[in-house]
Amino acid sequence: MFKRNWRDIKPRLAYDGACYVRDYFRRKDKPWLEGGYKVTEYLEWVRQTTVLAGKKIPYHKKNVEEILYIVQGEGIIQVGEEKRRVRKWDAVYIPTETPHAIYSTIENQPLIYMEYGIRTPPEADEVRIEKVSVGENVEANIRIERWTTKECKPGHNGTCWLYQVFTRDMMEYLLFATMMTVPEVLGYHRHNTEAIYYIDSGEGIVKVGGEEAEVRSGDAIYIPCGVPHRCRSTLEGQPLNVFCQGVAIPYDGEVWVEEDLADVPV
Repeated sequence: MFKRNWRDIKPRLAYDGACYVRDYFRRKDKPWLEGGYKVTEYLEWVRQTTVLAGKKIPYHKKNVEEILYIVQGEGIIQVGEEKRRVRKWDAVYIPTETPHAIYSTIENQPLIYMEYGIRTPPEADEVRIEKVSVGENVEANIRIERWTTKECKPGHNGTCWLYQVFTRDMMEYLLFATMMTVPEVLGYHRHNTEAIYYIDSGEGIVKVGGEEAEVRSGDAIYIPCGVPHRCRSTLEGQPLNVFCQGVAIPYDGEVWVEEDLADVPV
């Protein structure tokens, strides 16, 4: 099982010292990429970014479609002359080639977020990150959504609650971004997507294929396409909150899900 926690990942400085980056996972067909376990099919990176207090990631754009999930602090995302506030539990969708800047706004406290990206198109030879001027024309707008404001729906045959933040029709290549609350045991299932489980809060056990591992806040687990998986909370009276993000395999294919699979012995 590919599982990592930010506490165990060596940070590296990025964007001229404005932030620290901790790489969880990178694309397996690009072994020369810096940092992270090389396991993903399409996801360019799964990483945690810490924007230092008083620092600003400069205005830039990249050929990467991104989702950010804010896990601590408050900050500003600037697109053109527009400045939009973000805080814990917000999710941000940034279309490819959208110029933007990010900075923390609380004194002596960093802005920390998980970052999921896919190069566009996925077949592109390399990732391009370019510094640009604030006045550059912005062709696409970012979206900021808060999972706590979304309608709560039962999922996986009633074994969890789902808060859909972003769906396929809102994005180009990324498939979904969902907060999943698991009160007890999530139904064993599989689908033709590569998925990332990020443990937002709680403690539990995740099972991927025939392998189990204990998980806690800050863990990210890579779930390969087609591999059965589930999770369960181990804290009495407290659910396991999991921010889920994924990409279909192939990325433009029809998505299928198989529920209520027979358990796999450990």
